[in-house]
Amino acid sequence: MTKEERPAPKAPEKPDPLLGQVLNGRYLIELKIGKGGFGAVYRGLEQGSNRPVALKLLHPTLTRDANLVARFKREGEVACNLRHPNTITTYEFTQTREGVLYIAMELLTGRSLDRVLADEGPLAWSRVLEILAQMCGSLGEAHEQGIVHRDIKPENIHLEAREGRQDFVKVLDFGIAKIVGGEGAGLPQLTLKGQTLGTLEFMSPEQLKGKSLDGRSDIYAMGVVAFELLADRLPQMNLKEPEAPSRSNPESRIPHGVDYVVRKMLQQDRERRYLSVEDLRRDLVEVLETEGRPPARATSEPIAAQSGWLQNALRAFGLGRRG
Repeated sequence: MTKEERPAPKAPEKPDPLLGQVLNGRYLIELKIGKGGFGAVYRGLEQGSNRPVALKLLHPTLTRDANLVARFKREGEVACNLRHPNTITTYEFTQTREGVLYIAMELLTGRSLDRVLADEGPLAWSRVLEILAQMCGSLGEAHEQGIVHRDIKPENIHLEAREGRQDFVKVLDFGIAKIVGGEGAGLPQLTLKGQTLGTLEFMSPEQLKGKSLDGRSDIYAMGVVAFELLADRLPQMNLKEPEAPSRSNPESRIPHGVDYVVRKMLQQDRERRYLSVEDLRRDLVEVLETEGRPPARATSEPIAAQSGWLQNALRAFGLGRRG
């Protein structure tokens, strides 16, 4: 390689001026551990208690964007009101005298679900259903407060070994959550009319079209996550009837009950999905407890009647209609 062909040396990165600072005399910033749409995430240490924390910061240079600031504040306000064990714990949301907005959260160990899928996928069906059931707990609390997450995807689900479980779930990042009920429903909208926010592959049909949302949109996204964990690929979209993960991954021997639950979550028409995450959780538990059999409700659901192979499976278990 000639001198002319050699790439120019990279300029050394400037030291991060935030490292070593103590936010409001409480949190020492130790190390940058990630970047996000709103700024950066740092590992910090709470002074006095020496508790490790994650600090999500919006730097003052970004505060000129009023919409970005409003979204960051919305995330902090939403997160501080969520206390379910399967939701990441938020300790504080405030601003320094210098104008740095920050959210202090628990510092998680373990791995994100997308990392688990890359390392181990596809996952066993029982493991997937147990993960989904815990997600229902987190989202159930949010939905009761009129909060729709809008960005459920493997990157926003974290698994830790905790409380005797291999997979203790933590749902993260309510940064684009939409408040559709309760006191927050009257707050100004943070997006333009018809604008959609989220991750395209996991968006419900109504979210893609910019329509009004409720908790069933998160249920659809959970269905996409479930399908990907089971089949190691995303489902085909815009089908008249959703794909069955068992057909996409026949070697895994996914039982019919799992197919039923995932296909119900993935219905294009939200009226045919689960009404709530609590309804979904009940079916998840029932399928787990019966070692993969379709839930009792499957005998009267439209999704079952429109699927001959599922009806045959139900009859084999003595659950389906005969005649």
